Order: sequence, then C-alpha cells, then structure tokens
Amino acid sequence: MSSQLNTFNDPAQNPSLQYKGSALQGVLIGLIPLGLLLLIVAVTVLLTALARQLVASSGFFAQQQASLIVLVAGLAVALVVYIIAIVRTLRSVTAWQRGGAGGQARAALLALGFTALVVLLPVVLMIVLPQNPAP
Repeated sequence: MSSQLNTFNDPAQNPSLQYKGSALQGVLIGLIPLGLLLLIVAVTVLLTALARQLVASSGFFAQQQASLIVLVAGLAVALVVYIIAIVRTLRSVTAWQRGGAGGQARAALLALGFTALVVLLPVVLMIVLPQNPAP
C-alpha cells in the first residue's frame, strides 16, 4: 500500500507534479536576487542607524559622514551581490533550457522580470510624480 502511495506522489512518475515543482523551483531561484537585495538594504539601514548612534556625541557633521560612508559601502555591496546573483540565475536558466526544462526556465525569467520591476519602480515613480506640487 505504501509503495502505491509513493507512486502517486513521485514527481518522476507523474509529469504534472514534476512541472509544478520545477516551475515553483524556477520562481524561487528567480527571486533570489531580490531577496539578497532586500537583505542587504535592511542590513545597510541597520548599520547606518548604528553608525549614527556611535558618533552621536561628535556632532552632526560626523553623523553625516558616518551615514554616508555606510550607505555608499552598502550600495556598492548591494550592486556587486545583485549582479552576481543575476548572472548565476541566468546561467541556471540557460542550463535548464538546454536540459529541456522550459517551464522552470520560463518561471525563473518571469521572476527575474518581477525583480527588475521592483528595483526600477522607485526610479519610475521619481520620474512620474512631481517633486514640487503645482500652485
């Protein structure tokens, strides 16, 4: 009886289960760059707050310099990690396409497209929304 249950739940035996699992895996792999970017942004914000508190007694200009240094370093780290994650994800997509896992590759590319949209959304909002309200 248990071998019969394993046959029904085994993705190798049921192609529809294999496609769903691989598409989900593709989406998760495609969202890794966004997750890493969000993690680095959160750590950078926390380190900026910590740096400001550490130099609080030195005055405003010291706080400003400490914040700027931490934010620039965080931006550089985020940029490098984001580019590396996108390149690795695209290499996985290429391998999946060559291996015949088209559904998994499409799901990962759609997730990468969503990641690009989330990253570019603040820039688009800055362009579209006016900075100064009209009189």
